[in-house]
Amino acid sequence: MNEEKMCACGKPLHYSSPEIQRLIEEIVRDFGEDLEVVCGEHRWLVPRHFIALHGLKAWELPTLGFKEITDGRPQGDAADG
Repeated sequence: MNEEKMCACGKPLHYSSPEIQRLIEEIVRDFGEDLEVVCGEHRWLVPRHFIALHGLKAWELPTLGFKEITDGRPQGDAADG
């Protein structure tokens, strides 16, 4: 049984077209699920699917619950919040 892939927003992946979803899934397969996003002195691991589906604004990063990287180690967990 195939498990439905979920977006970090809590919904199943909700791309507007199958072609876009296939492209992002190839990128995820080739480069990994998460992307390190740097904003000032802070870094977060943000799922590529979330960025593709919702975009990303710097001011949102501290409020979205993604793992913040400190001293090379992720802090917190998106599932916690």
